[in-house]
Amino acid sequence: MTITQTFRKLITAGAALVTAAGLGATGASADMLSDLAKEAAANEHPVVWYESSQEDQIEKVIAKFNERYPDVKVQHLRVAGGNKMTGRIIQEVQGQGYTGDLVTTGAAQAWEMNDRSLLQSADWQALGVPKKLTPVDFTVAIAASVYVIIINTDRVKPADEPKGWDDINDPKWKGRMGSWVRAGAHTQMAKVWGVEKAQAELEEYVKLQPLLFKSTFPLAQQVGAGEVDIAIGFFHTAQPPMDAGAPVKRIALDPAPMHTIYTSMTKGARNTPGAKLFLSWLATPEGAAAYEGATSRGNHLMEGTKTYDLVKNAEVAEWPAEETDKYQETFAVFNKILGSAGAAR
Repeated sequence: MTITQTFRKLITAGAALVTAAGLGATGASADMLSDLAKEAAANEHPVVWYESSQEDQIEKVIAKFNERYPDVKVQHLRVAGGNKMTGRIIQEVQGQGYTGDLVTTGAAQAWEMNDRSLLQSADWQALGVPKKLTPVDFTVAIAASVYVIIINTDRVKPADEPKGWDDINDPKWKGRMGSWVRAGAHTQMAKVWGVEKAQAELEEYVKLQPLLFKSTFPLAQQVGAGEVDIAIGFFHTAQPPMDAGAPVKRIALDPAPMHTIYTSMTKGARNTPGAKLFLSWLATPEGAAAYEGATSRGNHLMEGTKTYDLVKNAEVAEWPAEETDKYQETFAVFNKILGSAGAAR
């Protein structure tokens, strides 16, 4: 080993100890994080992270992580469409013997992959991850996609702004409403309202003749452009048009429907120490702030995030992961109802 290599290993170990202290880890967890940092840095493979955000967004997250752990390499591969994740993991493991180290998906996909024995378990709490972020040992909650009302402030007067669910189905929005083609918001609301009431509300919603969009990003953009005046969309997808100066405003809902976003470690990982380290970091206030700052998707369970503040006083509307089958059954029925509004653009 050269003097340079020895020096770099000492720097990595020292940085890991400082990081553990800085992130609130103490005792055994601090030692474990320090050991993981050294093992991850010595691994020839980067931590490969399958996730759906734009590359330039995640580069900011990785850069922040590398301020703490400069010798641990993380490679992001954008995988859009979480529903296809399970098939991809199976195909890659069978074809090449390995796959991404970490995968970020919704609850249904994470639980399905675990049922197929594709995920590794870990003692996340021993690594300092709060118990509320890791309801099971094979995944960690890192963020949430939260539904909000999005309006064009040039076309909706302050006195006409909707205050919440009671105003969504007002006839005045007929022909002025936009919607994601998938009925996720009403499906999640079925957990709070009951399926019968949620379906009745959705049927009234369809009478508004909402324009359907295949993605929530162009939906938010078209609110900003004035093609539609109002929409039910995601908090995070409204951020780009707002950053561009579009007349877009978000209005929180209560109950607040959402999809918790989980990150899991695969059995096909080639840098397991690095995967544990990076995911543990994402579950810290620093990691959560970095991810939310880059993607506008924050952790509703992490105090200090904008997403936490958005929903902290609201009732959360989300089917628990163990009721995924019921969610999917309701989702299929509701999608057909919403789809009757017309073809998606």
